Amino acid sequence: MVTLFLLYAGGFTTTIGAGMIFPDWPLSNGSLNPEGWTQNTAMAAEHSHRLLGMIVGNLTLALTFWIWWVDGRRWMRRMGIAALILVVLQGILGGVRVLENEVNYAIVHGCLGQIFFCVLTAIAIGHTRVWHKLREKSDSPVKLSRTTGVVLIALLFVQLIVAAIMRHKGAGLAIPTFPLTPEGGLLPANWNFGVAIHFAHRALAVVILFAYSFWIVKLMRSTRQNFIRGLGLFACILLFVQITLGAAVIWMGRAPIITTMHVLNSAFLLATTWATHFFCYHAALEKSENVATAPANQADGSTNPQAVGL
Repeated sequence: MVTLFLLYAGGFTTTIGAGMIFPDWPLSNGSLNPEGWTQNTAMAAEHSHRLLGMIVGNLTLALTFWIWWVDGRRWMRRMGIAALILVVLQGILGGVRVLENEVNYAIVHGCLGQIFFCVLTAIAIGHTRVWHKLREKSDSPVKLSRTTGVVLIALLFVQLIVAAIMRHKGAGLAIPTFPLTPEGGLLPANWNFGVAIHFAHRALAVVILFAYSFWIVKLMRSTRQNFIRGLGLFACILLFVQITLGAAVIWMGRAPIITTMHVLNSAFLLATTWATHFFCYHAALEKSENVATAPANQADGSTNPQAVGL
């Protein structure tokens, strides 16, 4: 939940152009509590982003220790380490972006944040009762097409990169009308980098819409697990919300709240799709753990990971 607030704070800071309101790091104007930051919108946005980043970093450290203490699954422990490494990298990237005043670091920072959110999602999924109750039955998600899911997630991530470049290069309104261009056509009359990256964002959205249509049909035919089906349908709902928010960003002249919600919903969409796809790996992950760790668990009395399921 705190990570969601962090994603929103980061998105809002970028939207209002407050990323460089403080020229120093890790302090803000040389202080942990800079004077007047609660009265200035830009200062409040950036300093809140930094404070939330610190909180998420500490919580991730605690989460990693907790996983290693109570969960004997090797893949889950690796997920914990991955989350810790990612949150440290995020903090460093955020700081370097300020110290170097380099927008390219901000682009990587924005993309890495959503990868971190997906890792946290996988950790959460791995501790649910649904995950632990799955077995290799005829309706097991092991039969889902991994290739379809991988392609869809790859498309989403490419879209994320394109969107981050578009935002940080100031091309959010390079094509100021939607769904048609100002000339009334589908293709812009004049091209430059901003128009090209903006148009690529729109074109990829159409490709992703068709990809989701194929993916959800395949998902419904491949599993009878209601929870997994529900996740897939929820992802499709989020897709339509995302398209609507994207249109609203144009129609409302990139209003800060709408634009930030568009960014936040993209994180929800990617994480929900990833969570649905992650069930494809249930059988492989748990089977390898059963073979490798069952004798050791019996010998040392380590905690059964199912006992900590939510």
